[in-house]
Amino acid sequence: MDDVRDLLLKVLRKIDPTIIEDTVDIKFIQNFKDRYDVFGQFKNAKGIYEFAVSFDNKGNIKREHVNMIVPHKVRDDIERKVYDKGD
Repeated sequence: MDDVRDLLLKVLRKIDPTIIEDTVDIKFIQNFKDRYDVFGQFKNAKGIYEFAVSFDNKGNIKREHVNMIVPHKVRDDIERKVYDKGD
């Protein structure tokens, strides 16, 4: 599993070099003969992203989809409004 995570981090760094590696959260992994399909989330300085990538055993990207879920500014604003009760 660690080797898949290492390959995934290598692939994600190719897509977005600003990712925060500690925030990579793998939700789903599927292994075929010669490739991995991985779905999950990560953060960078701008916000939270979800990803779906396919890559081979050498880390070559076969298919990639990366979408921003929410910018940090919007999330912080929502959390402040929801959780700060204005004591």
